[in-house]
Amino acid sequence: MLIMLLIVALFVPSPVFANNAPQHGSGDWDYQGKDVFTKQSANFKSGGGDFKICLSENSKEGAYRLMEEDSFNPDDWVPADLYGGYSEPFFPENFDSSGCLVYKDIGEYVDGNDNQAEFYLIKWTGGNSTVYTYD
Repeated sequence: MLIMLLIVALFVPSPVFANNAPQHGSGDWDYQGKDVFTKQSANFKSGGGDFKICLSENSKEGAYRLMEEDSFNPDDWVPADLYGGYSEPFFPENFDSSGCLVYKDIGEYVDGNDNQAEFYLIKWTGGNSTVYTYD
């Protein structure tokens, strides 16, 4: 009888042993980090799909440009799809009420041995801005 209980306990699925950690996948935003910067932010990795940037409310107004770092070639500008065409977003005008902007379908920028894109943000206004990134 004891052996039968042991067999049942080992082979019958139980929620007690289930992994309760949150699973991120398609449709969920994975936090990539934040940076306080004056002219150019730190690099943030992305595996493709969509990439979201959020600026804090005390970030400086003005144009921001998302760039993709290329080690052996000039860095690529990642334009935002605004007004039916591609352009540089202005903060806060082109950002949602949470200070966020989503770049859609950025898979073409994925490169290198790690199959990741390395994004950073640049701006031309003085003072500090804080960016939060999500992949």
